[in-house]
Amino acid sequence: MMRKVLLLLLVILSSVFLGGCSAKISNEIKVILPSGTPLIAVGGLLEEENVDYTVVSGADLLTTAMISKSHDIVIAPLTLGMKLFMNESSSYKVYAIITFGNTYLVSRKTTALNSMADVNQQDIMAFGQNNTPDIILKAALEDNKYQANITYQAGVNDIVPFFVCGDGNCEKAPKYILSAEPTITTLELKYGLELNILNLQDVMGEDHEKIPQAALFINPDSPYLKDIEIFMKKLEKNINEMNNKTNAYVDKIIGFHDFFQKTGADVLKRSIPRSNINFLFAEENKEIVVAYCNLLNKYNNKILGGSVVDEEIYYKN
Repeated sequence: MMRKVLLLLLVILSSVFLGGCSAKISNEIKVILPSGTPLIAVGGLLEEENVDYTVVSGADLLTTAMISKSHDIVIAPLTLGMKLFMNESSSYKVYAIITFGNTYLVSRKTTALNSMADVNQQDIMAFGQNNTPDIILKAALEDNKYQANITYQAGVNDIVPFFVCGDGNCEKAPKYILSAEPTITTLELKYGLELNILNLQDVMGEDHEKIPQAALFINPDSPYLKDIEIFMKKLEKNINEMNNKTNAYVDKIIGFHDFFQKTGADVLKRSIPRSNINFLFAEENKEIVVAYCNLLNKYNNKILGGSVVDEEIYYKN
């Protein structure tokens, strides 16, 4: 009798487990997201049935999507979603954070970069002035009680022509730059540079051990919330696969989008471990979001108006 009961329990548990793993998205849901690390994070799901993806560059179309409620899911910088929510321009709620602290100081091997002390009173070429990359750099300097002379380019890739120097003539090239993945790996593999790389997230104070960047926002009025939940579970599993079996993951997704092919399999495989892609439920990690708000307000209170986002922004299952 006991054996029959145990067998029955095993059958039930197996059915539940397999049902959860094989759950399908029944209705078409619309997802808009930026290229780069967020696209890498969802790469394994680009072929998923009943998911309509729109991949964009820049924040303008992400902003439009949130204001117009044109998409069920928007993957966007956390700052963007919080700002629109606090301005009552958007009702999208944050479900999870998927990218963290992809901000690094970089130098050539011939220029020391073992700690923040090496850039004290030095020149640094950076990007994202008065926004998250620049704020992280300034906070890392201040937390370690150092100063530097910072100049700016518009974007991370705009720094590359200044840093890459031909014919060994590097006298005018910046010794230190602010960068991010996959640009750093591109410098290593495409341009053959040997680099020193310092993760700024690792050298900041205890209040900022995780710097949230891209987040998943849900339209709470979507008629397909059950399908959205299924997508989220699939995405969490996909990100775990990406981190645990990176090479196999890249081999699988390489043909799914032009961005992956242009970036190249070698660059993707090497850059993913430094891209700090993860999946953290926002509602369970409010302290990370609050600390981030405080960081933004300290260095540029125009982003959030000096306020901290309230409880209403978190999506609750």
